[in-house]
Amino acid sequence: MDNRECDSIKERNFDTMLESSVSGLPPEDVVVEVTPWRKAMRRVLAGIALCTITLNFLCLNYILPAIGMVLSILGFRSLRRENKWFRNCFIITVIRAVYFFPLLILNTTIIQSTILALPVMSVLTIVNLLLLIVEFFCLWCGLRAVQQKVNLPPRAGGAVALIIWYAFMYILAVIQYSGLVIAGAMVIGYIFIIRNIYKLSKELDEAGYSIQTVSVKVTDRCIVISLISVLIIGCAFGYIFGGSYKMDWSKVNASANAEVEEIKEQLIELGFPQYVLDDLTEDDVAACRGALQVAVDVTEEPLNNGGASGDAKELLITGVGVQIPGERENWIIFHHFLWTIDPGFYGTEAIQLWPAYQGVSEGWASYGEVTGRVLYDDNGEIFAAPYYFLGNQTFTYNSIFWGEQTNTDIFAAFSMPRRGENYRGYIAYPIVELEDGYIISSWMNYTHQKSWLQYPAMTAMEKRMTNSWNDAGAFITIQDALQLYPEDEGTEIIK
Repeated sequence: MDNRECDSIKERNFDTMLESSVSGLPPEDVVVEVTPWRKAMRRVLAGIALCTITLNFLCLNYILPAIGMVLSILGFRSLRRENKWFRNCFIITVIRAVYFFPLLILNTTIIQSTILALPVMSVLTIVNLLLLIVEFFCLWCGLRAVQQKVNLPPRAGGAVALIIWYAFMYILAVIQYSGLVIAGAMVIGYIFIIRNIYKLSKELDEAGYSIQTVSVKVTDRCIVISLISVLIIGCAFGYIFGGSYKMDWSKVNASANAEVEEIKEQLIELGFPQYVLDDLTEDDVAACRGALQVAVDVTEEPLNNGGASGDAKELLITGVGVQIPGERENWIIFHHFLWTIDPGFYGTEAIQLWPAYQGVSEGWASYGEVTGRVLYDDNGEIFAAPYYFLGNQTFTYNSIFWGEQTNTDIFAAFSMPRRGENYRGYIAYPIVELEDGYIISSWMNYTHQKSWLQYPAMTAMEKRMTNSWNDAGAFITIQDALQLYPEDEGTEIIK
């Protein structure tokens, strides 16, 4: 046997050994890793799908679009050098991300409801829709350019169908369509559209198309970690610094007005609680000049799970009615609250008032403005502030039994500092009698924020206006009523 035959035998043996060492095709995840085109398109399609899905529980309506936005950025980032159309898709996705992620952070603050009012949200929705339509048009052009590059017939109807689908969905939103038939058809149609684009990308991959691979200074992992870090830090700052009202606190000086002190002494003799009286402004004390009688009702409520011991009643609510001179029977109603145990303040508090003239309009009428303030102690000094908001608020809510209802109620909104003790406040208003024989029934609904854990962030007042349940999410509401029946012989407190 000559040397050439020996070499031939050795080569055949080597080939046989090499073939036997490869058991089969590599796993799918490995194939994806070594075919950048398929990996990029999968990211793009997954991103488009997740940005469209709306699941209104567990904050998935925010989490899924956020993931989808990241996937779209990474996918178009890999494709941006293929042609100008994919580069435009990448630029548009980055523009959308520039306002999308700050909005996620803004949602951890209570100012988001002011900044993102209905007109602003309408503009953002329209802008986002227009950007999406332009993005899908560029996607259609980019796919056709790639098809021509590998000598395939230029067709990418799925991208055009996406444009039509989003435009039709916007029309349904404008007309406020709520049926299930068209909505179900739209979901099914969307699945077929995404599937069609996926099949097209797979066809290009099988045709041997590969994208340009270049070294990058910033890896995909760095982009993802950076975005997550910015979101976490931004949200933390939002909850810490953007969850409370900016209150105008000032130190309370001891009153030196002799007339006010004289009125206080008279009120105490009639039974007005001194711990409530000491918190009133001089104007509110002066309004009680010449008081004829005082009616008091005191309630203790476990508003924050009973405190550390589990059975403490942390909130002391005192209702006071003061009858003052007048042609008809005149009263000033006070609702006072005092936290006997620090409940922990995580953001905003609110009082919703149902005054006597609202519940019993035949017997009583308003006779002046609603007043009040909030106070706390710190190192032996007293600090007070007016309510951040005090007045009428008109709102619409959905009632289980009566459907959509519109009400106008008096609200007092405020925040308490994290440092201090004896947190307290009051709200007061005057009424005048219209007819004899009607009770005074005045209700105070106190809403306390018991946790910072809510997304998007809402104020206690907003929560009360949208949800009438007393224990709802991060908020809990306690109701207390001052009910009394004025008589010539005296006043009867109704329990």
